[in-house]
Parts: sequence; structure tokens; C-alpha cells
Amino acid sequence: MSKQPRALLYTWRVGVDNAFGYLTRSDGTHLAESRRFLSGSGLAVSLTDGAALLTVADGSSTWQPLAPDRACELAGIPKPAVDGVAETARRVDPFHVERHTSSTFLAIVATCEELRLPCAHALRAWLAGIWDGTFDGAYLEQPETFAATVLERIAASGQPPADAVLSQLGTDAALACDRPAERVAQEAGWTDGLAALPERITTLADAIARARSTRRALASADQPQLSLL
Repeated sequence: MSKQPRALLYTWRVGVDNAFGYLTRSDGTHLAESRRFLSGSGLAVSLTDGAALLTVADGSSTWQPLAPDRACELAGIPKPAVDGVAETARRVDPFHVERHTSSTFLAIVATCEELRLPCAHALRAWLAGIWDGTFDGAYLEQPETFAATVLERIAASGQPPADAVLSQLGTDAALACDRPAERVAQEAGWTDGLAALPERITTLADAIARARSTRRALASADQPQLSLL
């Protein structure tokens, strides 16, 4: 039996390169992906629900590393695809965890894409009258980047998702104009999208739960077969 990695003090030294493991904070232990460290704080993403876990990286919390495949197996989500091997490996999808666990992330992305709503850099381009109405080229992955930023805002402020989206739109718009967030959201077409967001989140949460339940059932069914090999 392989030896379990020991718990480490949670500081920037534990690594910032999409490491998986157990993050133990004052509120309990979270199976998570440690994403990055900035200004003395670490951002991790919960493998339970995709929530952003903002943690002061001063050693008051601990980190116990796990292999990505094992962490994702425990969470009931697919393992992340990587491009490369060993130390050169990089994740193909930077939002793999959110995409399989966070109904809020998925709802925001779907709302942006289906209704063609500008966000992040695309919002600033829209305000300047140069957005092409797509998320291709220079705007590639803008809905995903925007949704991940909203999750961080929710973690930091405790705002409901729709309010956090509106706040983030205001922050993005402030770089290009001095109009209030509510006015920008209305002019950019976000009003209907924000109104429908809570119901969409609930629907996607049910779909995520079904997918994880099915994946765990299949994994359990495979165990007896593996023992016969």
C-alpha cells in the first residue's frame, strides 16, 4: 500500500499549478483543486460544488496532496485531460472542475452564450462598439473566465449569483465607462438573463447530481470486474 502524502502548511510553497488534494480550514476539510496564489491568499476550487475557496495562505490552514486521478475519482467527476507528461503537463481545460461541479458556473456560461451577452473583455469591446457578437478569436473563453470570476466574488462577498454577476459587470464596465452597473446590464441585454439565472442554476444542479451519481454507480460496478482480472 502506498504511503499517504503528509499534510503541509497551506502557503504558496504547496504549489500553484492546478494541484489536487484536501484543504483543511477553520470551517472543515474540502476536497479541492488549489488553483493559484495572489497577495498572500490562495484560490482553491471545491470538487464538491465548484465553489471558490479563498484562503489566507499564511500556514493557518493545511494541504494534503492527492493525485488528480484519485481526487476526481473521489469527487465522482472525470479526471482532467492534460497536454504533456510529468512536470511539463498542463491542463487542457482550465475550468475542468467548475464544468463538472458548479451549476452556477454552467448557468452563467450558458446564459452568456445562448443570449450572446457581452462579458469581461467582450463587454468592454461592446461598450466601445467593436464587439463582433461572438466568443471566438480574441473573446475565446470569455464566458468561462467571467463565470469563474463571479464565483470568486460570491466567495468573497456572499452575494447571490445574480447580484454577483451584476457587480462583476459593473467592475468590468468601470474600465471603459462611468455608467452604473444596472444601466450597463440593461443596455447590454442582461436583464432577462439575470432574471432567469436562479431557475437555470437549479436545473443544472439536478443534471450535475444525476451525472455524478451515474458515474459513481458505474465505478462501483467495475470494481468486481477488476477483482476478477
